[in-house]
Amino acid sequence: MKKSVVIVLLAGAIAVSAAGCGKRTAESEPTVESTAAAVPEASSSSVSSSAESRSESVSSSSSGEAVSTISSSSSSQSSVTPEAEALTAVAVSADDSDTDLESSFGDVLDICTSWGPGTAGSSLKSVLSAVTLITWANTNDVKDMDQDQLLKAVMSAIEKAGDTEKEALAANWRTIYDTGDSILNDPTDLYGIMSDAGCYDEGVAIVQNADSVKNWETLKLLIERNAFE
Repeated sequence: MKKSVVIVLLAGAIAVSAAGCGKRTAESEPTVESTAAAVPEASSSSVSSSAESRSESVSSSSSGEAVSTISSSSSSQSSVTPEAEALTAVAVSADDSDTDLESSFGDVLDICTSWGPGTAGSSLKSVLSAVTLITWANTNDVKDMDQDQLLKAVMSAIEKAGDTEKEALAANWRTIYDTGDSILNDPTDLYGIMSDAGCYDEGVAIVQNADSVKNWETLKLLIERNAFE
């Protein structure tokens, strides 16, 4: 009888123990599944947020670079004065056609007739006019070119000018003539005026060019003898 009771008690204990183990296993499984499901969700959110941040950063950087490039391009543009353009435009070879030679001298003529004696800035413009004329003479090496071609180009440009321009050339000519001589004979007092007139480098180049005297003599006498008859 005692053995039966012991057996029954042992069987009950084993059953209770087995039930307890089963309960703990069943309760622990949802916890593992819940944790596993939570990790990918958090990771996905983090990756998405990081990607969005990088995208915004790249977009902002690209936009900044574009604005910077445009700003840099705009600021790099430099304004060129009409006087500087004219000094550059006189660089015409003696081998060019008569039409090109005439056109280039017409640009020089515009500078010589854009002012009048006694007007504001006339001293600066007289120096600029003389420098431009001598530069044109040197560029085309007028002392050695065909004199008929030179005469034709110069006189054609003068004849095509309007009456106002012709009158201005006649009124300004003596001042331009004397200023050109002064640049070649004694330029010391004119360097400051050349700088103010925006033709300092061209003036220095004229003084340093051994052919300037002969080229200027050729051009000024051609104008003197043919333009004011």
